[in-house]
Amino acid sequence: MTTIERSQGEGSSWWSSRYVLPPARLLKLSWFIFGFLSATCVLGAELSGIIADGTPAATPYYVRDSGKAGPTVMISGGVHGDEPAGAYAAGQIRHWPITRGKLIVVPRANVVALKANRRLMPGEPVEQANLNRNFPKAKEDGPPRGALATALWDFARQQKPTWVIDLHEGTDFNGMTNKSVGSSVIAFPTPDDKAVALAIQAAVNATITNLSHRFTLRGPPIDGSFARATGAHLGAHAMILETTIKSQALSVRARQHRIMMHTLLKHLDMIDDSVTPELMTERVSLNTPTLQHPNTPPPIRLAVYDSGGTGGIGAERVIVQVGRQPDAIAVRVCGDDIGSGALDQFNAIAVPGGSGSREAAALGEGGRARIRKFVEDGGGYVGICAGAYLATSGFSWGLKILNAKTPSPKWERGHAMVKVELTRHGREILGDRNGAFDCKYANGPILCPARVESLPDYEPLAFFRTEVAEHDSPKGVMINSPAIVAGRCGKGRVIVSSPHPEQTPGLEDFIPRAVAWVTSRVNITEKVNTP
Repeated sequence: MTTIERSQGEGSSWWSSRYVLPPARLLKLSWFIFGFLSATCVLGAELSGIIADGTPAATPYYVRDSGKAGPTVMISGGVHGDEPAGAYAAGQIRHWPITRGKLIVVPRANVVALKANRRLMPGEPVEQANLNRNFPKAKEDGPPRGALATALWDFARQQKPTWVIDLHEGTDFNGMTNKSVGSSVIAFPTPDDKAVALAIQAAVNATITNLSHRFTLRGPPIDGSFARATGAHLGAHAMILETTIKSQALSVRARQHRIMMHTLLKHLDMIDDSVTPELMTERVSLNTPTLQHPNTPPPIRLAVYDSGGTGGIGAERVIVQVGRQPDAIAVRVCGDDIGSGALDQFNAIAVPGGSGSREAAALGEGGRARIRKFVEDGGGYVGICAGAYLATSGFSWGLKILNAKTPSPKWERGHAMVKVELTRHGREILGDRNGAFDCKYANGPILCPARVESLPDYEPLAFFRTEVAEHDSPKGVMINSPAIVAGRCGKGRVIVSSPHPEQTPGLEDFIPRAVAWVTSRVNITEKVNTP
């Protein structure tokens, strides 16, 4: 599908100018959905029911009913399968407690297309493949086209929503090109909808410094879309909210959706001040095991940084590997999430590979200070490659949560499979693996003591047994130097890995085990006796 087809799809200009303001079945289904993106989309509040039950398109919906009079707001995400941010954000918004009215969330409206990562529904006739063209046209009384559109439409008619918000994504910024509707608010043409759309636009634009990336105002939604049909036939206030995929991490796009939905629900007086755009998970106790309940470990709530400075598949691998663990949720976060206090709902953070200095710059002083305080107060930190550089104390931009530095400024040593061997303590934490084994290496840090008086010494969990020394990097310093180390900062635990076990076949359990240790789910001896 071309970007021109996208621009013809979700909405057209309708104001003279763009406004740019600063049961067992349910359990099986939930585990099926769990495999996509992260556990945040399936764990937490109980399922309320299934739409299109008994079909391959079966998808859950969630209802939060305050029991008090008020609007009924229906949110849908994932209508197009190659637009994951709407589904991801909706899976987070469904955890928001409301003070009046009813909140209905269908996070993954088009599960088949989402699984295939395709805009159009696989296996459907061409004329019915685009789910968001299959709903009743505005000036027609005909039925929806196709089984899934019919099921979604019947569900919407039964719920009688006051507001319908459909979360989408465009390929490019509408403020830069007419070939895409990315970063736009597409509202049904009524005065009330326009006023709220302007408020939503202003709220999200206040968080965007690049003027060309700011949200535009458009409308009405394209004929045949879910939003247009509910506005025309059900009398709902209806909008499509479009973020932009281009050059933006999934966490950033999900945050924009949460900001826009927060603005609407606040306007409708459906949420109180305890709900902020940073709320991404169900509120649970993250306390460590107590004397009264020594055999009940705390849940794992892992924030995975995936935005500025990160690169490759590291974040996705961490999310999938940790998310497979019982009672574990791994959630993508961006720098603005961290800077706004999002870590309060987690007990660990993971920072994957990329560039440590760029990660530091993207986080800014405020974000880095938030992470350091989080660890000092008892949070866990797992850093991989760039995330390991970030944790150290030898750079002005480092978090300084690990008493380590690098012996040379020449960091570009190369990429290779290297031999790594665990220490006794490393086998306790990361798994009982004897002897040297292969692990992917990509310019990770060579660590040595930084001798910072306020931090305890780090403890090696693994050593390099072979080395890479390209680009005039010093030879001999890598062999028998620490590859993975554990440390402490205040009340918190830290593990950093110079190589990439999360990207090495056979080592997929290393990062989940590291996360279990930094969240105090694994109790081991404090003293380390290395071989």
